[in-house]
Amino acid sequence: MIDNELQKLKGKIDLSRQEMLDVMDLIMSGSLQDNEIEEFLIAMNEKGASINEISSAASVMRDKSLKFNIGDGTHIDTCGTGGTGLHIFNCSTASAFVAAACGAKVTKHGNKSISSKTGSADFLLEAGADISHDRSLLESIFRKTGFIFLFAPLHHSSMRYVMPARQKIGKKTIFNLLGPHTNPCSARKQLIGVYKRSLVETFSSVAKELEMEHVIVVHGNDGLDEISITDDSFISELKDGKIKNYQVSPKDFGLSYGNFESIKALSPQESFEKVSLAFAGREGSVQDMIAINSAAALKLSGIVKSLKEGVELSKSAMNEGLAQSKLESYVKMSNNL
Repeated sequence: MIDNELQKLKGKIDLSRQEMLDVMDLIMSGSLQDNEIEEFLIAMNEKGASINEISSAASVMRDKSLKFNIGDGTHIDTCGTGGTGLHIFNCSTASAFVAAACGAKVTKHGNKSISSKTGSADFLLEAGADISHDRSLLESIFRKTGFIFLFAPLHHSSMRYVMPARQKIGKKTIFNLLGPHTNPCSARKQLIGVYKRSLVETFSSVAKELEMEHVIVVHGNDGLDEISITDDSFISELKDGKIKNYQVSPKDFGLSYGNFESIKALSPQESFEKVSLAFAGREGSVQDMIAINSAAALKLSGIVKSLKEGVELSKSAMNEGLAQSKLESYVKMSNNL
């Protein structure tokens, strides 16, 4: 059924947009056998996915997702790729709450841990949240708190057709690149951390093809899929159809380089404890790293004009207890209390 496409991939030839759309539609509608999907994903891995192939695949995944209109178009997402294997605390989730505490509207897309010790969903469950709620409750939570968590498996049921092949392959495939581009609430502003340096500019280009409004793609030189506190970070920023690449250092924000051990977390419990201390005003590498990343989210939201301004506002939100209050409010609302 997809013999021509497979031959092209095996010959290291990129698929056209229409070819990729057609194959992805077959995959995500359950029209291909597991072995066909496996062969396709392996061939794509060996060739390497192009910008066009990623954006085309993301378009199909978006179409197949359970999505709904929410917010006024200003909401942001902080969903990244994960996949670094470096086991640090849940920075993107913590940063999302800080941004929300500062007035950003956040529709956070995420999942349970795959390659790390704790994913966004694991962190929120540890905090006591209920992440498996229906659409009407999601809308109510968002109206009252300005934050919702979109648990990926509840919104992407077509992924069930891909799971057997992905599990058999046992390594990253193109599907590991699609989650950040498929927010169920169609967020057009996003902070995206990527697990590999070469993906930074690729992802900003994919975002441009998907007609995103404002996207900041980040990768730490230490390998993190965040703006790092322990090293400099590379950023590719898409805004108004134009892409700008630059590097940032903690020193740019008046911060010191942190120690990698201090940001590690080997369980959801440890991650939650580190974030709770930062939210309670404990200064250090964890709070600094949350502040840098929430600053990017605030810039995307238009609340601040610069990352430095965002760092200062984010620190205040943590030290004054606003971030902790936002997290507690979300947990309470998610349990329909």
